[in-house]
Amino acid sequence: MGSVSQSGLLVTNPLKNRRLRRMVRGRQGSAIVEMAFGLPILCMILTGIFCLSIALYQKLQLAEAISVGGRYLAVDRGDTDPCASAASRIYAAAPGLKPSSLTLNFTLNGASSGASCPGSAGNANGNMVSGSNAQIDASYPCTLKFFSAFGTSNSSACSIKASVVEVIQ
Repeated sequence: MGSVSQSGLLVTNPLKNRRLRRMVRGRQGSAIVEMAFGLPILCMILTGIFCLSIALYQKLQLAEAISVGGRYLAVDRGDTDPCASAASRIYAAAPGLKPSSLTLNFTLNGASSGASCPGSAGNANGNMVSGSNAQIDASYPCTLKFFSAFGTSNSSACSIKASVVEVIQ
């Protein structure tokens, strides 16, 4: 094994010491170890960014579609059901959103209605008065999907809302 020197210390084989020093100072596997620790964290951060960007895209698409519907509603005074016409414009302006999941609420001249506001006896809607306000409120459900390691479930429900008020022409 080793021999005892004059001072009484144990001297080991120098060949074994060199091998041990090389193993301790070696950096051959350090890049793989760094990658093994860093890559999962980076992937989780990127997945979170992608999920939030999808929700932001849906929010922007809903806001633009509601704006298009509000502009159409503001100039559509002679229509028998201006809310249904504006709703169809909203659905067309937001192709990335499911129309069945989109909840619309129209308020014309202070009178609130759902997605439809037909006039009486086939006439134009009486609430479409020039100079009054037409408001559209919309909500759309979104689902943010993250890794299940952060909680008990892997998805969190959220609701995207948008609103616009236009003056009827």
